[in-house]
Amino acid sequence: MKRADVAIFAALALWCALFALTIVQYEPGERPVSWREWLLAAALHLPFVAILSFLFFGLIERFDYFRIAARPPRPGNLPRRTPKVCVQLPMFNEDAVAERVIAAACALDWPRASLTVQVLDDSTDEATKLRVRAFCKAIATSTGVDCRWIHRTDRQGYKAGALEAGRHMTDAEFFAIFDADFIPPPDFLTRAIPHFYDITGRAIADLAVVQAQWGHLNDRESLLTCAQALWVDDHHTLQKTWRSGVIGFVNFTGTAGVWRRAAIEAAGGWRAASLVEDCELSIRALFAGYRTRFVGTIVAPAELPSTIAAYRSQQKRWTQGWAQLQRLHMRTLLTRYPTPFARRLYLTYFAGICWQWFLWTAWIMVLPFLIATGLWLGALGMELAVAAYVLPPLFFAVLAGMIAANEARPTYALHGRNGWRARLMRMARVVPYMILNTGMMPHHFCAFLEGMFGPLHAEFVRTPKTAATDRAGTARTTRAARPKARMKDTAYLKFELFFCLTLVAWAGFFVHAGQALAAFWSLWILACVVGLRAAPALSALLAKDAAHAR
Repeated sequence: MKRADVAIFAALALWCALFALTIVQYEPGERPVSWREWLLAAALHLPFVAILSFLFFGLIERFDYFRIAARPPRPGNLPRRTPKVCVQLPMFNEDAVAERVIAAACALDWPRASLTVQVLDDSTDEATKLRVRAFCKAIATSTGVDCRWIHRTDRQGYKAGALEAGRHMTDAEFFAIFDADFIPPPDFLTRAIPHFYDITGRAIADLAVVQAQWGHLNDRESLLTCAQALWVDDHHTLQKTWRSGVIGFVNFTGTAGVWRRAAIEAAGGWRAASLVEDCELSIRALFAGYRTRFVGTIVAPAELPSTIAAYRSQQKRWTQGWAQLQRLHMRTLLTRYPTPFARRLYLTYFAGICWQWFLWTAWIMVLPFLIATGLWLGALGMELAVAAYVLPPLFFAVLAGMIAANEARPTYALHGRNGWRARLMRMARVVPYMILNTGMMPHHFCAFLEGMFGPLHAEFVRTPKTAATDRAGTARTTRAARPKARMKDTAYLKFELFFCLTLVAWAGFFVHAGQALAAFWSLWILACVVGLRAAPALSALLAKDAAHAR
């Protein structure tokens, strides 16, 4: 049995023991009376105390954002000799979006003699390979861009392996990287590359990466894409702006950014040591003495996952990969990386951000025991319980959503959607955002454990793309993505089923005990998790009915 499965089953056994202990030994509504019970209550509140610490760091980022945003990073001037740039487009069986991103890359405004486009196509589908190869040849002829189709047969290292193989095939000084679902604007390079130089045209040697803002192609397509758009706006516009301006470090997000070749080499090159190869390389570059920069005014539109299955696949990879980073680099960050204490403390928060999913799930599993046994703040007054348990995360979510909706103006400037009505509509995204995050909690919990206890060299499962093309988010191409194999998440499904059954059991317990508020929150979380699981089947059923009606 895998270590991740053992950890999950151990957590389930512990929960069952606690539930049995509660039912047998305690009466609902009791209050702690001895110092041992108060000590136990304090110990069981540790997950929530850790959650509050994450919220505290997050509030610092968002409140201090305005000070940092008031002095955005300024580009320098290019040297007399135009630096060579290689645009890398890693892809795998991207039948729906390959031609779109290749055309956009070849339309970038940069001297043709100094521009190379590498289409790093690891496709296994023969028809896709032939189509992409032919398109590369045709567009190279029509545009004069050195567009090269590079194919590997073994896929060793997945995306990281493709990027590393491409790096050794060119002498370019900079690498601009775009995933297949992005559409880089023509002026991307002319706006990004100058940040690597000062006003005299001298290279800023310790700057490794310039990361751009992710835009959206389909953010108004559904409640799912609306929720994701809010998360991206918050993470990029607010968090990355603050991190770039204050600590001089943001992780490369795998796409829509430019790397300095020397920084990649100094960090040891691309490697598939974790499922988030982009962040893993960023951390190694940090250890090698490099800074990274985020420029939120440069926006590269991209497609958001449009189905629950695609979103689950993406989030599993990210959460699992971030957990793997703990095993790879946390010890170095804590003990060997030379940096001031305050910066080390923040970088520890940054590197350990994926712990929030474990903590939230653990807290939701523990809180009902505290309520049932009286070992919670509600025993001292319901008002205190609401103020302590409900208001902090609710305040954080609403505040972050409101600031992100208002400040992500460059992202929506291309759409002409920056009026007050449009910003109010973006603020309303906080509701589906909270539902989505709540419903995904057990899924993230399993991915976190798999990253902490599973193999480091796990399979890289790409996120399916469907070629959203209208920048207003109102239309899609007629070409559909090829059907993809469903992610093997049997263990995840089992845990989610158990998680839901526990919520049902506790809801019944609290209804019987007359604790309506506790029953309501159990049912709310249950509805989010079950609704997210049922959404794909419901959508398929509605689509089938609509097809029959036509």
